[in-house]
Order: sequence, then structure tokens, then C-alpha cells
Amino acid sequence: MKKYFFIRTDGKYVKLCFNEILYAEGSRNYTKIFTETKQYLVLITMKRLEQFLPDNLFVRIHKSFIISLEKIVQFDKETVWLKDKELPVGHQYRNELEKSVLIVNDAEYCCLTTANINYVDPIRINGYHQLFEAG
Repeated sequence: MKKYFFIRTDGKYVKLCFNEILYAEGSRNYTKIFTETKQYLVLITMKRLEQFLPDNLFVRIHKSFIISLEKIVQFDKETVWLKDKELPVGHQYRNELEKSVLIVNDAEYCCLTTANINYVDPIRINGYHQLFEAG
């Protein structure tokens, strides 16, 4: 898989590595692509740009925003926080954001029944128990 693509801006082709992109903001037929050091205005729709960005690295969170999953600092149902930017989460994109990231919680641990425990090595259970108590 490629780690970059080229965009045409100011009459030149500029190489953008996927890991440099913070987010993209769309406005009609144009999209601004933001990196930590620069922003680029590109004649491409958000829908078309979304087709080129790898699903495992980017997610659309709003009709006007696509973000890098690696650059997320925190999020809730209405907002995503990047390092220096707060972006809205559109209602129809909330579930996609949650599906795109790994969310670790102890819900599965709490739901273990005694039937499940009988088949698990007791040492592993104690290890998990200690892990959750310490956290």
C-alpha cells in the first residue's frame, strides 16, 4: 500500500504522506488539507478525497471533515479534539468514528459468567483481575 499521494496546488504536484495529514475540510468542490506545518487548497470534493484515503487511517466525522485517526487526542459524541483543533462530529457519522478506533473497557470482563470462567486458566483470570483493579 502506498504511504503518500500527490496533490496539485499552485501549479505544482506536491507529495503528501498520509501520516502528515491532520484533517481535511471541504467546501463545495474544494478541500483544504491541513498538516502540522501547512495547509493546501485542492480542487477535489470531500467524497472524492475520501476514496483515496485509507479507511484504517482516516474517518469522516462530518459532512465537511475527514480526520486522521492517529491524530485524535480525545472525542465524545459531538466533538473530536486534535492537538490544536476542535472539530464537530456530525450526527450521521458518530457510529463510524466509534467503529474506527479501538476502545478498551472492562465491559467484557464484567460480563464473564461462571460458565465462561470454568474454561479459562485461573492464573489468567487473576492476572486480568489484578490488571483491572490496579487501573
